Amino acid sequence: MKNPLITIIIPVYKVEQYLEKCVDSIINQDYTDLEIILVDDGSPDQCGEICESYAKKDFRIKVIHKKNGGLSDARNVAIDVALGEYITFVDSDDYVSEDYVSTLYELIKKNDCKISASGFTRFEQDDVLKVDNEVIKEYVFSPNNAIKAMFYQKKFDTSAWAKLYHRSLFSDGLRYPVGLLYEDLATTYKLFRKSDKVAFSTKETYFYLIRSTSIEGAPFSQKKIDSTMEIINQLESDFNNLPQFKRPLSSRILNFSFHILLSMPFDNANRLFLINKIKFYRLTVVKDKEAKMRSRIICLLSYLGINNVNRILKIIK
Repeated sequence: MKNPLITIIIPVYKVEQYLEKCVDSIINQDYTDLEIILVDDGSPDQCGEICESYAKKDFRIKVIHKKNGGLSDARNVAIDVALGEYITFVDSDDYVSEDYVSTLYELIKKNDCKISASGFTRFEQDDVLKVDNEVIKEYVFSPNNAIKAMFYQKKFDTSAWAKLYHRSLFSDGLRYPVGLLYEDLATTYKLFRKSDKVAFSTKETYFYLIRSTSIEGAPFSQKKIDSTMEIINQLESDFNNLPQFKRPLSSRILNFSFHILLSMPFDNANRLFLINKIKFYRLTVVKDKEAKMRSRIICLLSYLGINNVNRILKIIK
């Protein structure tokens, strides 16, 4: 029985020093029935030429050159033309293990579900990568329980990558929000809602590079807080009448708020929005035994003054 075609979507922008390692890790997958879409999102460096050189060497690679529109737009353009029965995403400054695709697909096949996820490892440029796959565990979640686990950030997070999706989940026009940062937080739970089950393996198959020039590592910009406010409002609206999500949603919004607050200048006019969200959700998180201990401790400290906690977190970071 022939394996299904799996599409790997890789948005590419200003990553010429990382791109070859990323693409090499993908073309060397032990699962070979792949469609690999490299989306040159108007990159001003040599990324477009690098993409074309790979397309000449591997017939599975397709290149899309487009005007810069951001990560969501690049993903959406590729989703619209993808031929695979399943879709996965890889960021172009990251790379994956040779069994990344096969691990995710075997989870789907084994559990007869539409979404799978695997573990990942964060690393910095000069790190010696340490992968801990000695004990591998697998879990199967209902959609609601998968969303709860994701909001608690205990087994997997909201990232688009390190997950495999059946293409039908995108069939009714569900796409990533163009113009927003943190687009995964605004999208992944919607995909989970449409799935029957979500299978997860702790096996670390995705390697996430932490770099200062990424969206996460870049200096604070007004777009960060604008996106944060819009996404928090969206989450609150979508889960407003679903009391079973109150605690995990509180935990995710609080952690997200503190994360952005940590990078904001003290004179930014929108700090009050985040401070009010923290004050609103912190008691729920403190009392929630399922929330991460670090989150509960930070919430307790916030009663001594949120700005003081912010200073402490900056020192720790």
